[in-house]
Amino acid sequence: MNMKIAIGQMNVVVGQCENNFNKMATMIAYAKENEADFIVFPEMCVGGYCLQDKWLDTNFLDTLISYNDRIKELSNGIGILFGNVAIDKNKKGRDGRCVRYNAAYFCMDNKWIKSMNQQEYYIKHLLPNYRLFDEERYFESALDMNQETCAPFIVNVKGRDIKVGFEICEDLWSADYSFDVTGNYIKQDVDLIFNLSASPWTLNKELSRDKQIRAHLKNHGKFVPFVYANACGMQNTGKSICVLDGNSKVYDASAQCIGGCNDEFKEECKIIDLDNQEECKQTEDKLLKALTVAIKQVDQQMFNGKVKWIIGLSGGLDSTINACLLVHALGPSRVVGYNMASQYNSDTTKNNAKDMANRLGIEIREGSIEKIVDATIETMKDYHYEGADQGLTLENIQARVRGHMLSTFAALEGGVVINNGNKVEVALGYCTMYGDSIGAFSPIGDCTKVQLFELGHSLNNVFAKEVVPLNLLPQIEEDQVKWDMPPSAELKDAQLDPMKWFYHDWLISKMVEYPSYQIETIMTSYLDGTLNQSEMGKWIRYYGLDKPKAFIDDLEWVMRTVQKGIFKRIQLPPSIVISRGSFGNDFREAQVQFQSSNKYEELKKQILEMEG
Repeated sequence: MNMKIAIGQMNVVVGQCENNFNKMATMIAYAKENEADFIVFPEMCVGGYCLQDKWLDTNFLDTLISYNDRIKELSNGIGILFGNVAIDKNKKGRDGRCVRYNAAYFCMDNKWIKSMNQQEYYIKHLLPNYRLFDEERYFESALDMNQETCAPFIVNVKGRDIKVGFEICEDLWSADYSFDVTGNYIKQDVDLIFNLSASPWTLNKELSRDKQIRAHLKNHGKFVPFVYANACGMQNTGKSICVLDGNSKVYDASAQCIGGCNDEFKEECKIIDLDNQEECKQTEDKLLKALTVAIKQVDQQMFNGKVKWIIGLSGGLDSTINACLLVHALGPSRVVGYNMASQYNSDTTKNNAKDMANRLGIEIREGSIEKIVDATIETMKDYHYEGADQGLTLENIQARVRGHMLSTFAALEGGVVINNGNKVEVALGYCTMYGDSIGAFSPIGDCTKVQLFELGHSLNNVFAKEVVPLNLLPQIEEDQVKWDMPPSAELKDAQLDPMKWFYHDWLISKMVEYPSYQIETIMTSYLDGTLNQSEMGKWIRYYGLDKPKAFIDDLEWVMRTVQKGIFKRIQLPPSIVISRGSFGNDFREAQVQFQSSNKYEELKKQILEMEG
């Protein structure tokens, strides 16, 4: 097909309509200069996708829609496809307000192109309402209007009528829905399908997209050229920070990629000739790239790229990874580390913190919190409380003193505090409220410890030196784990973290990922032996969990501890979403007491009977 397509892979900044419009205008001009026939932009590219309840503000929606005509004025000599909201003020929706649609618009030669059924815009059919998506809260779909078919748009290009199909994001992922948008278009013999997306990235999401597109070819026996235009950058839902990878591509009629944006995480206007095939590159170290982009965008969008980032540097792995990520994303001049030692901090971790800060080129300030801890203990005695210098109370006092100090340092520096918690600690409530739970946001709050081990090696490669001390990273030798320095909170003598690393990382991920992986499924696989035969089997054996009672005892400890920590997670800072089950708006929890299911009790009994 002799045609040039421009993909406007935009970093859509939520709520910044004029900024987004100016980006579109620049890309449209570039596409015209390069004689593109069409330019396609992402879903909701005018005002952003993650607007939350701002979608209920009719005045703001009127502002969004006012940009449509401004975009149409730029369409002389080119077809422009873009996503924006549409409203019908003559009709009330489920919430009693005027009906809103997630829509795609098509203009060319300063005119609106209508669909074959004379509809002025395309309305999204499949509205995701799972994980962090809440589209049914805000929009009605084409299916709500009893539109059981997709009407293509017909436009003349170079003297030939082209039948174009529109999709918006979830419309591609139709396997679990009763309506197949892509299949409907294929049956109508469209020449080209455009998918406009604002798709948050999670691990291996790009592979899932390719698989989904090829599945349509397999299911229908034929395919058509398919253009996937996704946003890049960061958008957030308040408790969940979503990074969008772009990964915009064009596929031919055999579902093979023939071209795409060169840097998946960056804004770009890419011109692709449908008659020529280019190499489709994949970004390496995509997790590191995603975290870096998210940090840059949080810094810019929320704090105007001006604040200092204050980080508690304990010398342990979590704070080390965070410091490296901050420097990699923002440079060393705006990162200030504080090592706030107590009597329980080892020389190894203190030296780690100092050496790492020097290698990164960041300022580090060292001191002791012992005077404040002692003063707190003495003050407790004034209130007739004894025992503040013992056990968990003393541990929590140290953590809260550090939180108080970091907050004060941030106020003095005109900065904000970064949170150092990882996903396993967050899941198990292994943090102190108003202590190490504070912060503007958590870069690694959805990363397991095992993923941090991998990030440590990646960061050392990126910096081309040992910025993450190797003594913090485990060595795996056959079925054994060797540590120079096992993970520890260092809040008492000889303290080690209670987690069973690798196994608990896997278990917690399975417990919260979408689609839900129920605990009974894990118990069944333990019972029939498949868990022991899997890759996780070596960790089951390493930690002695091949003994049925030990397995059940550990499982129940994890579940109880996870349930007890819900109140903490609700108050924790937002984290960057990298998995299909990130705490926050993605994996949602109510504060309830744990009660096992009947199936759980049945499986527990069967597992314990294996003991004898």
